[in-house]
Amino acid sequence: MHNDRKLIRFSAATGFSVVLEFGNIEEMKEYEEKIKTAGFQCETIPDFNLNFDQADLFMDLRSPECREQFDLEDWI
Repeated sequence: MHNDRKLIRFSAATGFSVVLEFGNIEEMKEYEEKIKTAGFQCETIPDFNLNFDQADLFMDLRSPECREQFDLEDWI
């Protein structure tokens, strides 16, 4: 089964583990670059399941509501 989810994980300035999901690769790369430029490690992950995987914060940035609530600058 092919999985084309666009996910990144990073450890925020708060020490929290944050996972972000995107609708397109370009936006994912843009966020990834901002995170790395701020001096934080960021990794692309193949999959994430809220029931089984660990993250302090998961934001699905494909959703307009999540996009409104999440400000990357607060986390880096």
